[in-house]
Amino acid sequence: MKKIYIALSVVAASLMLVSCDPSEIDLGSPGARLASETLSNGFSFAQYSDEGHTTQASDGNYFTYTTTPSEPVQVITRDADGAETIIGYGANGSFKIVPKRGQSTQQTFIVRAQNQDGSTTDVEKSVTVYVPAELTPEMRLLASDAGSKVWKWDTEFRSDGGAWGNLGYLPGDGDSFANTGNGIWWGGNPNILNTPDQLKNAPGGKPQGDASTKAYMVFNEDGTSLVYDSLGTVIRKGKFEMKGYDGKRHASSDGSQTSWALGTLHTDKGSIMWPFKINGGGEEPTDFEVMQLDVNHLKLIYAAPGTGSWSEATWWAFKSVSDDIGALTNYGTKSWTWDTEFRTDGGAWGNLGYAPGDGDSFANSGNGIWWGGNPNILSTAEQIVNAGKDPNGPAYASDKAYMTIDWKSSTIVSYGADGKKITSGTYEIQNWGNGNRTISSIDGSQSQWALGRLVTPNPCILWPYQINSGGSTPTTFEIMQLDNNHLKLIYAAPGTGSWSEATWWAFKAK
Repeated sequence: MKKIYIALSVVAASLMLVSCDPSEIDLGSPGARLASETLSNGFSFAQYSDEGHTTQASDGNYFTYTTTPSEPVQVITRDADGAETIIGYGANGSFKIVPKRGQSTQQTFIVRAQNQDGSTTDVEKSVTVYVPAELTPEMRLLASDAGSKVWKWDTEFRSDGGAWGNLGYLPGDGDSFANTGNGIWWGGNPNILNTPDQLKNAPGGKPQGDASTKAYMVFNEDGTSLVYDSLGTVIRKGKFEMKGYDGKRHASSDGSQTSWALGTLHTDKGSIMWPFKINGGGEEPTDFEVMQLDVNHLKLIYAAPGTGSWSEATWWAFKSVSDDIGALTNYGTKSWTWDTEFRTDGGAWGNLGYAPGDGDSFANSGNGIWWGGNPNILSTAEQIVNAGKDPNGPAYASDKAYMTIDWKSSTIVSYGADGKKITSGTYEIQNWGNGNRTISSIDGSQSQWALGRLVTPNPCILWPYQINSGGSTPTTFEIMQLDNNHLKLIYAAPGTGSWSEATWWAFKAK
């Protein structure tokens, strides 16, 4: 903990800084201009390894601070473009600095106080914080940048809900299998794998616990995997590693397909769900050809050495919706535009009766929506009033407008149809439930409502206005859907009850 105490100028300690514009901060003090040295010496802070501020650490990401004597200040970070973000304010308080993986452990922040004459005094502080080592691209997809990722059965891959089965090996290139299931002879829904006919594939013909659509597995960044049954009990553990992965498809071992697998997933026995070779009497392979690997999908094939084209092999299909940042950014910069395909009228923004049912009913079918406006009509006289006095309003009103969301800088930048920047700001996802609807509706009527919250301190998403509010721009949105292709948001003012008016947005990957 770093402690330095030197008297600061006398100011009203009860007032806190809440604006990015120093001219709006009223300190109420007749004091002279504050010297940088005085501000620096009167600001003390401590670092902690946890957000609850219970364990001090010299490289902690979580901070508490005090000023002596009590002096309202702003704590600010500044990005490479000079844009500032307030991360703490007041005479004492807390803030956090959590860089992305691979970024520098040396970070700086600015302490700012306003003088009575309208000028400001800034002091820069340098700190060492903890930054996790950067993951390889394949491990980032398997375990997420958060370091742990939940995978479930992909029962949406086929119309019969099949997620494991057999196929004629090497029926075409790798894309044809990954995208359409080319070559598959049979696919079994996980719920039928406990039937007598399918238990012959398991050791001793005994139930395993993962023959359920509610079973799941977790891949961790340290190369460990855990398989859970439908009740959330660990039934197997193991290790895994990816071999030969570079993001490109490689030739099959027999040379018949020049563009086949992306690499090999090598595991301990039993490290994935239902890890059995079909018609193998309980045989558990350890090397699987990776046929698809992205933020949301993992598809594997096992073919015994020497298996020829169209001979029997085994396939698996898994999906993940737990990786929020991966879906939002593809671990780079990802563009999103209006999802005019969500509704038959092309509406992508509008109002709804809040919490009309569970979250899935809104995300999948638009349950509760009263009205949806195609982006192209938002600049009409009837709709532009929703932008209030914001001169940027008309620029958002096009189905060709888009926004880019950047992983490293945690920023959102919106662009008009002409590609000109409209506005930008920072974002954070809060209360993410690993793809589960863990957030209740505001009124408590729906327990399985939102997936998490998207927080943007200043307006930066497309058409960032609350409907029928004259230009009000919310900063916290309920995330109703987030996968590699879809992002749906809702804003409901505090206290909004079921079926009261709320605002919705629908975006799709550009």
